[in-house]
Amino acid sequence: MKNLIKDMFNVNEKDIEEFCSKNDDKGNIEIIIRLKRQTVYCERCGNKLVSNGIIAKNVKHKILTDRKLKLLYKANRYKCKLCGYSQMEKNPFALRGFSTSILVMNQVMTDLHNPRYNYTMIAQKNDISVNEVILYSDSFIVIPHIALPINLGIDEFSSNMAKRRNASYLGVLTDNDRFALVDILPSRNKSDLNTFFSNCPKEERNAVKYVTIDMWKPYEEMAHKWLKNAIVAIDPFHVVEHLTKDFSNIRIRIMKRCIYGSNAYYLLKTWHKLLESDKYYLDNEPRYNSVFKCKLNYRDLKKMLLEIDEELTKAYDLKEAYRDFNLHCSYEKAEEELNNLIYNFAKANIREYDEFLQILINWKKQIINSFIRSKETGQRLSNAKAEAMNNSIEINIHISNGLTNFPRFRKRMIYCFNDRVFYSLTSKLTSMKRDFKKIRNKT
Repeated sequence: MKNLIKDMFNVNEKDIEEFCSKNDDKGNIEIIIRLKRQTVYCERCGNKLVSNGIIAKNVKHKILTDRKLKLLYKANRYKCKLCGYSQMEKNPFALRGFSTSILVMNQVMTDLHNPRYNYTMIAQKNDISVNEVILYSDSFIVIPHIALPINLGIDEFSSNMAKRRNASYLGVLTDNDRFALVDILPSRNKSDLNTFFSNCPKEERNAVKYVTIDMWKPYEEMAHKWLKNAIVAIDPFHVVEHLTKDFSNIRIRIMKRCIYGSNAYYLLKTWHKLLESDKYYLDNEPRYNSVFKCKLNYRDLKKMLLEIDEELTKAYDLKEAYRDFNLHCSYEKAEEELNNLIYNFAKANIREYDEFLQILINWKKQIINSFIRSKETGQRLSNAKAEAMNNSIEINIHISNGLTNFPRFRKRMIYCFNDRVFYSLTSKLTSMKRDFKKIRNKT
């Protein structure tokens, strides 16, 4: 019971003079607490104070998930006979000037660390207002200086918040070794990239060894301009993404050439994933196929797909050759094998692969660099962790029904995805509204 009282109300049982509870008709609980009187001295003259009654205070204290709990705190009041100054005892439940308990505030800050909660969800969970949650987020999250990492990832994601900078994407900087968010930029434009890197100390910029980007030329230009000692690599996922899209376009073109309703059309329309994905176990138990009126497994269907058109087979073999290269090649052999792939793609002369061929030629050095392994983790250079982080960030934007305040959004996302960012409860509240006016200053 002693530990329960301490955990639930942040006080020791020996300090409690009165403690009782009652339920109302709706099943809600009201806790009444009064603390023992202590020896207290005047804040002005230092004289010993005497008792001067009790003042009842309601404290928001939602610590139960299924029932509402109301905390009625009977605060002892003291008065100085010498100077007449009155003061309250120190409130163990809430910060001075606040009606929400410290335990609830801590829970709100813990919930804010989860990007799958929007402000409304957190407010409902803790039985406080949405504005109060936003104020806590604005006021208590403390973002220290975050140094540039050795293995830097530069990426982006689509957001309406970038429109203020005449852009479609926000820029994202990540620590690829630690799975941590370094910063979010108002856009991925050169101006914002220049501003960010110019504000970083030269020693930090020179300490960056690897930079992983997608195929956005300004990223490469900024890396060469500001990160003089860094090796620039292309994220392998983005290269394979282009290859998969081009192969899909080849498949669609060949499908449109087939007679609608034919066996070939049916296979290319229904079973194309057997050519585009390797997640299928091809030697599964055969199942009856109503079109071919016999039992077939995935391997049978895949073989039939590749027999439809010679160009489709050639395109599939090239796709698989690059994927095998991407998965299994070493840095030492990457240049030789990539040269062979470039030759084979050019020789095939498939028009949908022209774009991919240009990617291999234009970004050849950066693709080869992607096979370098980080000394910290032993993993290849890639933005895989940044992509996973971006997915969670986009979920937060989606469940929030759109966000418009970029500084507030940036602050919370860094708090969610960087363990070096913390929170500190204080009696001072500020708001990150667009005019950035201080709306409340409690002392």
